[in-house]
Parts: sequence; C-alpha cells; structure tokens
Amino acid sequence: MKLLWPYIRQMRAHIGWVALGSLLGLVTLLSSIGLLTLSGWFITATSLAGVAVSFNFFTPGAGVRGFAILRTLGRYGERLATHEATFRLIARLRTWFYQHMEPQRPARLNAIGSAELLSRLIADIGALDNLYLRILSPSLIALCVVALVCGFISLFSGSLALIALCGYLTAGLLVPMLGHWLGGERGAEQARSQARLRTRLVTLIQGMADLRIYGGMARAQAQIDQAQHAYLETQAQMGRTSALVNSLMLLIAGGTLIAVLIEGVSLVQTQQLQAIELVFLLFCVVAAFEAVMPLPLAYQYLGKTRESAARLASVAEKEVEHQFPQQGPEPSRPGAIRFEAVEFGYGGQGRALDKVGFNVEPGEKVLVLGHSGSGKSSLINLLVRFWDPNAGSIELGGQPIGAYTEEALRSQVSVMGQPVQLFAGSIRENLKIGRDTASDQEMLELLDRLKLTAALDGQGLDYQVGEAGSRLSGGQRKRLALGRALLREAPILLLDEPAEGLDPQTEQAVLELILQYRTGQTVLLISHHAAALACFDSAMLMDRGRVLERGDIKQLLEDPGSRISQLKSL
Repeated sequence: MKLLWPYIRQMRAHIGWVALGSLLGLVTLLSSIGLLTLSGWFITATSLAGVAVSFNFFTPGAGVRGFAILRTLGRYGERLATHEATFRLIARLRTWFYQHMEPQRPARLNAIGSAELLSRLIADIGALDNLYLRILSPSLIALCVVALVCGFISLFSGSLALIALCGYLTAGLLVPMLGHWLGGERGAEQARSQARLRTRLVTLIQGMADLRIYGGMARAQAQIDQAQHAYLETQAQMGRTSALVNSLMLLIAGGTLIAVLIEGVSLVQTQQLQAIELVFLLFCVVAAFEAVMPLPLAYQYLGKTRESAARLASVAEKEVEHQFPQQGPEPSRPGAIRFEAVEFGYGGQGRALDKVGFNVEPGEKVLVLGHSGSGKSSLINLLVRFWDPNAGSIELGGQPIGAYTEEALRSQVSVMGQPVQLFAGSIRENLKIGRDTASDQEMLELLDRLKLTAALDGQGLDYQVGEAGSRLSGGQRKRLALGRALLREAPILLLDEPAEGLDPQTEQAVLELILQYRTGQTVLLISHHAAALACFDSAMLMDRGRVLERGDIKQLLEDPGSRISQLKSL
C-alpha cells in the first residue's frame, strides 16, 4: 500500500466527487437489494394471498416502483460522479507526474527514453483508475452493504446472518486474496509487457524511414510481434485467473444460498421464522452478493496497478539533483559570463571539462571552436543548469549561477541547442514559443532575413511544420529554431552549430543576423570551423575539455604562432 499512498493522497483535491460517487454507488446497491428483496416478498405474498395471507398490495407495489426508480437514477448519478472523479484524478496525476519529471536532468530522462516516458504518462497513469474506480470505492461500498444486510438479517435470525456473513467474507476477502496471489505478478508483467510493446511501436514509427532504407523493417516487425505475443500471453493468463475466481464466486454465492435455505427451512419448521420471511431473506442474501462480486477481479489486477505506480515512482520520486532557490538575486552585470576552474563529467564518467576558466564581457560576441567531444556543448548544459559542475564556480550576470531562481536564470539566456526541437503546428506557434508577444510583422521580417519565406509555399506563418518539423529540411529546421531563439529577449544568446549544413551564402547571412539582431546582446556561438572568425570579437579553442586558446580575434589572427590563426589559414 506504501507504493499507492502518494496516488491516494491526490484524491483529497477532488474529495467531493470521490465521496459523491461512493455515496451514490452505495445508494444504488442498496436500492438494488431492496428492489429484489421486496419484489421476492411481493410475488410470494401475492401467490399466498388467497390461501393464508392478506395484505395491502398497493404499498409494496409503490415500494418496488420507488426502488426501481431510485436504482436507475442512482446508477446514472454514480456513473457520472465516479467517472468525473476518475477523469479529474487522472488529469491531476498527469500534471503531478509531469511536475516531478520536468525538473529531472535531461540525461536521466534520456536514459529512460521518450517512448517509455510517454507510456508511463499515458498507460501507467491510466491504469491507476483501477485504484479508485474498482478497488477503493467498491471495497468501501461492499463493507457498508455487508454490515447493513447482515444487521438486517439478524433482526429475523442470528444464525442466518452468520451464514450470510461467512459467505460474504469468503467471497469478498478470501477470493480477492486468491485472485491477487494468482494475478499479482502476472498483472505486473502485463504492465511491463504493455510498455515494451508501446515502446517498440513508437520506435518503429519514429524510425520507419531509416528502417526502410537499411532493410530493418522485417527485424523491427519481428520484435513487435514478439512483444505483442508476450503481452497477449499475459492477457490470456489473466483471463484464466479471472475465469477461476468468477467460478469460485458463483460457487460461494450458490453455496451460501443453499446453506441459508437449509437453515431457514429448519427455522420455519420450528416456527422461529415465517415462510414468507424466509423467501425475502433468501432474495436479500442473493442480491447482496452484487456488492462483493467485483472485488476479486479488482484485486487480481492490483499487481498491475502497483507495477504502474512503481514505474511512475521510479521517475517522480527520484531526488532532483539540483534545486533552485525560492528567492535569489538580480543580475548585477547582465550578459556577463565567468567560468573559474570548472571541472565536469557526465554521470561521473571521465571529464567533459577540465579546469576550464574564461570571462565573457556583456555584449561580447564569442566563437567557441573545437572538434566533437571537446566539451563545447557542455558549456551550454552548465550555463542553463541542466547539470552542475563537479568543481569550480560559474557566474552569470555577475552572480553565482546557483543563487538564481529558475525563472531568473531562464530569463537571462536564450538557447538553441543540438538537436533542435520543433513542435507539430504552424510556423507562428513555433516562433511564439520564443516570445509570445511577437507580432506577425516582426516574425515575417525575421523569416525573410533567415531566407525561409520561399520555403513556406506562400502560407507564411500558417505553414504547418509537421511532427518534429518533418515538413522542413534539416537546414530549415535549424533556421526556424534560430529564429525562435532570436525572438527571445535575453541578455545572453547561446547557440550550438546554428549554421551547420548551410550553403556559404546562407551561412554568411545567418551569422550577420545573429550578430546584429539584438544590440548589446552577448553571443556565445559553438562551431566546428573557423570560417567566420572575423565576424566575432573573440574566440576560444577547446580540446579534450580544456581551453587551449582564448583571446581577441584580431590579435589571434595576427599572431603566426596562434593555433586559431593556423586553423584560419587551412
């Protein structure tokens, strides 16, 4: 139950709907029991009316109609309230899960995978509807109904009440325990196999183009068939368990009814109970089994619910490795960057940065050069606090980077990383992520300067980019992501290979736009080549996590011993 408790606590926000659904469920079930009990008594009394019993049949007739109407209205209201509560809870759980997932470091989430995270966000949270709708509420209702029915029967016979109680306890306690024992691990495996199947399917769809090119479709489909077979096998196992527990429930219900009938006949013979009373007590006992009938199936799938909760907890309950303070300072020198003896390694493996130190003045345009793996992109990861350094210190805007609130830190930087991420929707919607207040005219002028206008088929800002920008080429996606970064009003612009893959003419236009678009903005641009050195104020050459050279562009180019000067001459 410890695993499920965090999700049970979420019900407090919608306790009104939760309580209303349970109350209406109880009213509906009691109405159903009352309907069958009174109907049985009414039919029996009517058959005996001409022999030994006389009664006013108008009152019980009205009672039957009343119970029928109340049962119908109660069932409608119960379905409405419980499903409203369930949908609200699922929505709240998804928000809760995302709020706990979002602060996690990208590397931890990437290790899980986007398809797996999507499965947890949808399927695993969806599986938790079993918790309220099929376990908590029905268990509470069953407990109340059994107590009320056994108390009612005891008014006529204590022995019959005891027999009924034994039947209800066996059906509502022992059989659910058996169902949970038989289905617990199978249900957990069903949740895992379902997640594997979803992951395989999402991976196939995302990589279909490459799989077709390299002839890997058959292998991918075989893996999906294998995952699907495993999932169907768990479903078949759960189906066999369901058939067993349902058979036991019918057997117990029938056995209880026979035991009540045998004891009741004995009581009638000894004149401790009237025959007509025995009849409606039998109907009451049978009807009350409706309260415990759903429990074995619900507890059989409790293992699946627990596994889903555990899979969610493995992400949501992970300790966030870096915390942002609730209050922090304002930048004293907006646009300034300072690294001092910074050491850093991803996951503690190796050193991506080794005693890196440098200063960037406000408004300075810096080109960071180096081959892949030299540590360039790690600078951006540290500046946006996706990671924290293992040693050394980083200052942003004249203040320690760890002193800022998350909102204050994000307001100081605009970032275009690798790979770029676009969202299914229009050009307008993707650009407005950078600045929601940007006007259409401003965005259209920016697209024109990025040389993107001609690629939009005359649709302009309404052009749909497709999923992850699939309707755009690689270079077009980069320029659109760059436009989004430029629109954001921040004192620092961090760019990772913004002009990679562009033709020389477009590359030159893009670089000029970056350096001139926002006056006084600090620019830190990462690149593999030194073709555009003359456009920047200073440069920094990195290799194996170290800064090999740092200085003013003009001085470096005039120094024949400079490594950057040698790169430029190649």
